[in-house]
Amino acid sequence: MKRDAILLLVMFLLVVSVTDEAIEPTNAMMFDRPDFVLSDVEMPIYEIIPPEVNLTFAENMAYSLFGFRDSSAQEIEGRYVVNSGNKTFEMDARDGSMWFADYDLLWNVALGIEVPTPLDCKADADAWLDEKGLLPPNYVFANFGSTNVTAWNIDAGASQKKVLQWHVNYEIFIGDTPVTGPGEQITVMIGEGGEIVGFNWNHREIKEEPYATSPIIVYESILEYYGISPDDVVDYRLVYRADSSEETNLLKPVYEITLNEDDDDEDIFSIFVVNAAFLDPEVEIVSPGHYLTFTQYEDITFECVVTNGLGPFTYAWYSDFDGLISNSQNFSSTTLTVVDKKGVPVPHTIHVRVKDSIDRWCLDYIAVFIEPGTIATFPTTLTIAIAAGGFIVVVGAAALLLKRRGAMGLLLLLLMFSMLVSAFAIIPIVSASSDVNDLRSFSPSAPTGAYDDGVKEVGIEWCGVSVWKPLWNTEKNIEGFYNWMGGIGGYSKEFNWGEYSAWEEDFKDEAFGGTDSEWVDAVDFVYYQDHGGPDGVTFRGNNDDKSLLFRECRWGDGDLDTIAIDACSPLAWENKTGHTVFERWAATMQGIHMVCGFGTTSHNVQTRGVKFGLYMTGFGTSPALTIKDAWFRACAETEGSDILSAVFYASKSSNPLNPQQDDPINDHAYGFGYVCSDPVPGTFGWYVYITTSC
Repeated sequence: MKRDAILLLVMFLLVVSVTDEAIEPTNAMMFDRPDFVLSDVEMPIYEIIPPEVNLTFAENMAYSLFGFRDSSAQEIEGRYVVNSGNKTFEMDARDGSMWFADYDLLWNVALGIEVPTPLDCKADADAWLDEKGLLPPNYVFANFGSTNVTAWNIDAGASQKKVLQWHVNYEIFIGDTPVTGPGEQITVMIGEGGEIVGFNWNHREIKEEPYATSPIIVYESILEYYGISPDDVVDYRLVYRADSSEETNLLKPVYEITLNEDDDDEDIFSIFVVNAAFLDPEVEIVSPGHYLTFTQYEDITFECVVTNGLGPFTYAWYSDFDGLISNSQNFSSTTLTVVDKKGVPVPHTIHVRVKDSIDRWCLDYIAVFIEPGTIATFPTTLTIAIAAGGFIVVVGAAALLLKRRGAMGLLLLLLMFSMLVSAFAIIPIVSASSDVNDLRSFSPSAPTGAYDDGVKEVGIEWCGVSVWKPLWNTEKNIEGFYNWMGGIGGYSKEFNWGEYSAWEEDFKDEAFGGTDSEWVDAVDFVYYQDHGGPDGVTFRGNNDDKSLLFRECRWGDGDLDTIAIDACSPLAWENKTGHTVFERWAATMQGIHMVCGFGTTSHNVQTRGVKFGLYMTGFGTSPALTIKDAWFRACAETEGSDILSAVFYASKSSNPLNPQQDDPINDHAYGFGYVCSDPVPGTFGWYVYITTSC
């Protein structure tokens, strides 16, 4: 009988230590991609060598090129900066690139009456570059660009337009292959009277001896690999891509593929840049599958495999909500947060970024839903009762065993005690019965600062790796802007909705079924990034429509003053039906001060957002720029000369080409200069559209 009692106690302890089985995930979606096909053609990859520069060199260049006298250079934010009045000369300490601007003249809509002809500007630029020794070998004239302003009076049906500056652009070739991108281009900006009003010089020495050679991927296999229909391709070319020094020190051949996904409502444009050399590593997440659902606190195994590249590799796994979650190739986690937006479950976008031993990187992603769960535990009273009962049983059994069995009894006693301790160590976390509420959840409320409450706020929405034609740099770029404005800018960071949590209804007016008054029109400044076109932009989330039409937006009747749309062609001159930017955007302007965007396609880069913020707030002795100037400069430093950056606004001036002070063109970020009063309907008569070549 006593043996039976002891056996029952042991069985009881074993039973309470058994865990529930994990819930099997559902809704698996797997994709099988074809392999790349390599051609017989090989192309070299080149290393770029930045020059060595210092403060003294920067001061000498400022003097010899632009006559800066008695001005000392300062090293600020990785640049050597020399200022003289409203003129600035900067030299990047890392790559030797140079920037000059006379901000009294550059992008000034009140000027541009007597701009020389493009050919005269080219002759002047050629002579000046030759005199100063600033045109390296293999550089040739590329094209003319310009800064143009067009104003339209909707009531009178009148328009005004003029050229503010001509841009003379130069590019470099390697053999017959052009080098594109902001890392290798030279631009001389010539304004009224033939004066140089801006200069953007980006060149690093290219080693003659190739860094490596690689076979080129067949173009058609690129389309097949990424599921691109040939009918969606507008144009493509094989080039060397020179990005900024922050991103790479290698010149690699890439395919630049311009795409247009046409539907009944809109054209969505994008530039898809993909490596043409079979050189970089490739990574694939093999566990878990895409779009699976797990229960919170469930143990999820993450695994990836890497092909190509040169090891050893480093790994970084990120969640768009929880941030960095591991630096291992394979790992498991029970800590992913439950996420919902307005009661709708939102998946984590989990991506792994892999870098090889020579700094080549690759990326893959999956989406994972986490359903609410609980930390399983017994109620406290029940746990205490079991513990007390167990203690009494053990004490009684101990007395009996020691009396009858001696040493053997002591051994059995120790075994029973260890099982009891281990059981109660496990009970609080594995039992199916629980009264502990879930605390790991993310469900922010909408901003409460709408309607100009005196608090300056910023919000961002974006899609990056989750789109089928991935925008690899989006998250780093847009969060660079968000963190800069929330830190140095002093803005309250209100929302950061990315990937599947970015919804088009957040931008759409309530009259069209949207909730803009809860989100974008409840803050002062918004930055959006994804694919776009002349009529709208795209989204990844499944909550509402996957695209936003600008004709469904009414911005500025709440709090919104400025929005930057970092996508292809939102401010293109015409859409496919011939409607101009004025016809498409006029109804949207309900008090918003300015829309920043692009008049052409654009590239996905890492640093435009933080540069935009930097130039709006100023740094060191460099003054804070107007929002227009800050956007134009950030784009000039991150795009090639064939790209047009643009702004659109409603002018409160009777003559928009000679604007008054109370006009959006004079706007600064809050706290960094003048901000005009809201241009609500009835206070303005003109719409203004400015484009400038990057």
